[in-house]
Amino acid sequence: MSDDRLADGQRVTLAVMSCAFVCLLLSILAGALGALYYLPPLAPLAGAVGISLVELRPLHTTFASSWIFLGVTAAVLHFLFESRGPTAAEKLRVKAQLACWGLAGLAALATLTLGITTGREYLGFHPLISVLILAGWFLFAYTFFRRVSRGFFSRPVYVYMWGAGILYFIYTFIEGHAYLLPGIDRHPIADLQIQWKSCGTLVAAFNQMVYGSLIFVGERMTGDTRAGHSKTSFSLFFIGLLNSFTNYAHHTYHIPQDHLIKWIAFVVSMLEIILLVLVFREVTLMMQRKPGSSLDYRASVQFIEYSKYWNACLLTLALLISVPPLNSLIHGTHVVMAHAMGSELAIDSYILFAVFAYILGTIFPKREILRRYIDSPRLRAIARRLNAALVLLVLWLLVRGLAVGVTRYLGQREPDWLEPFPYLFAFLGITVGLFLVKLVLAWAPLLVQPQRHKLWS
Repeated sequence: MSDDRLADGQRVTLAVMSCAFVCLLLSILAGALGALYYLPPLAPLAGAVGISLVELRPLHTTFASSWIFLGVTAAVLHFLFESRGPTAAEKLRVKAQLACWGLAGLAALATLTLGITTGREYLGFHPLISVLILAGWFLFAYTFFRRVSRGFFSRPVYVYMWGAGILYFIYTFIEGHAYLLPGIDRHPIADLQIQWKSCGTLVAAFNQMVYGSLIFVGERMTGDTRAGHSKTSFSLFFIGLLNSFTNYAHHTYHIPQDHLIKWIAFVVSMLEIILLVLVFREVTLMMQRKPGSSLDYRASVQFIEYSKYWNACLLTLALLISVPPLNSLIHGTHVVMAHAMGSELAIDSYILFAVFAYILGTIFPKREILRRYIDSPRLRAIARRLNAALVLLVLWLLVRGLAVGVTRYLGQREPDWLEPFPYLFAFLGITVGLFLVKLVLAWAPLLVQPQRHKLWS
């Protein structure tokens, strides 16, 4: 195949990337409407037209998690098909996989908008939709393990992370539906424990896949394979495996459970974050040692650098809020929201943006395309402004959450200086959303008309 034609594997990767961006945009839209709902003058109007947080929150979380899972799926499929394109059977499986997920997304969008929800965390959609999602994941798992099975035990660590993430998702997705079993509704504490346990492993599933994608893109951009086989990376993988089954416990101090379980969860979870900091350090050091070239992937490096600093800051915050007395102080406040938003946007999403910039650079290697769309000064400026807005948003959530936690503990009312909170929260949240939309639009021409931008003529 000539260099100016899209390979089948590249078409598959770009299709999944497009689906991921659609989910991101839907999540931004639901989040922006939710932020407006915080404004006292607009809340009654929103309620009058049927817009409620009961519908908006599950829409936001469903499509936010779908964005991350589809993003890492694009990275995995790029790896699988980059050297040898998909066979006819694999193309059929990928089409069926995307059809299942697409139908599930449309059904979730329609039913959640109508208020049909289970009320579960991350699994707010109807259980019938879950059947489609699970079917797509079984197809994805079959394609992945069939491709990597030969010589599996000599593969780099990111292949192990992706494989574990896929299996974790299938396991935890099924576990999250345990509430459908007869009798679970008669044991609310057990039901809550199962829900938190499955949510913890769900987050661990996409963490494994995102961390694997970070190591993958670092290796490919630098040509240095040491990070994929380093002791630190494999330690992160094995600690991540253990953490996947324990990390829920230090978020559930308010539920009756043995203190030993809480301590194990706390220590393992913090160890995973510390190891992730070390992996970031390894990857960024490799990038600094790489000699300069026309493919410096500056946008990818920028997002990875941002994610590294955010990870260090969120490590500090995670250590603090996991201390039982402090946890009881901030539980149920916007501190938890700040930590969640920082983790999903400033770590997971930034890594995915870095991966996407790299993949687009390999599919569209023309210098003019790189400079105009992928590594352009405009795109890097958008990234800087996005990061600044996100810093302000997370800080404002932390301030409000801490103030509410302290005054609640003292039995006092919320301080008057927090009255502008809804307005500033909505402004900063929508600003972050607008910069994310600008980032998607900057790359949209390559996804909408890929063949035109692939041509060398």
